[in-house]
Amino acid sequence: MNRTTVGSLIEGGARVTRSCQWCKDFGEVDLQRIERERGADFSMLDHLPLCTNGDCKGMICFQAHRGMRAQWLMTPEGQARFQAHSDWLFQANIIERRRQAQKQRRAAFSTGGTKAASAD
Repeated sequence: MNRTTVGSLIEGGARVTRSCQWCKDFGEVDLQRIERERGADFSMLDHLPLCTNGDCKGMICFQAHRGMRAQWLMTPEGQARFQAHSDWLFQANIIERRRQAQKQRRAAFSTGGTKAASAD
């Protein structure tokens, strides 16, 4: 049995945590609930859902803890997908911050220009 399926993680006594790379939301995963909903053969390997914390656009990654050892549940392909999403999110955030700053400058200019015109 694959060591990354829900059934094998439960059987091995592993504790699985989830974390979002963007909002830093962190918590434990309810493996029994996942087993009920998806089955014992559901693989947690490269399972990278989007964060559900408010309007966060980050991606969740999972880590299995077995005693003092921890293992990210990702292959190199999953890591590449995760990194591509992180790169996209970083760029989207820069663009959004620039747009907000530009809107603020335009709003300040238009209110300042209106006051100067009405003073004449």
